[in-house]
Amino acid sequence: MDTQRTWIPAWLIAFLGFPPGGALALALIGKMETPLEGILGGAAAGLVIGAAQTLALRRLWPQLNWRWALATAGGLAAGVGLGVAVFGAETTLNATLMRAPIAGLAVGVAQWLVLRDVVRQAHWWIPALSVIYVVSWYITALVIGDSLNEGFVIFGASGAIVHQAITGVLLWLMLRETARAKSQTSAS
Repeated sequence: MDTQRTWIPAWLIAFLGFPPGGALALALIGKMETPLEGILGGAAAGLVIGAAQTLALRRLWPQLNWRWALATAGGLAAGVGLGVAVFGAETTLNATLMRAPIAGLAVGVAQWLVLRDVVRQAHWWIPALSVIYVVSWYITALVIGDSLNEGFVIFGASGAIVHQAITGVLLWLMLRETARAKSQTSAS
């Protein structure tokens, strides 16, 4: 149980992976305007974000290795690229919030493929990320205002803090359920 507590601060601090991930994507593609730029920018940002999260999770689940980072990169690439293909690259708040659940869904599915090996109820990760991405983008839009027009592929630090806090609670609940199920199985 001690290991379960030590990952929480690291998970929260992993929000620091979002700004450099977004900056790398911006340096690589500039303002996101096409699905291909969404894919490339999403992959770059996702790799940095996933690496920060992997560092936070490795004490808890050393068997994840770098699968989490690769899943995050692939999911964000697919989600941002698809979101731009479906809804365009317009930088209004409404357009950004329309693309957000697609990115969250794709990242959720990709990370679920890794998470399902270590926790029960991992399927909740998919719909949760779809909603959390919308909330995180909305928070970021409130903070950055007109800078939203720069065509970012991922939300900023303000949204990332919210993302990490909410997903941290969700991970904690899934861990608790997994531990409870294991103790019931071993008691039987």
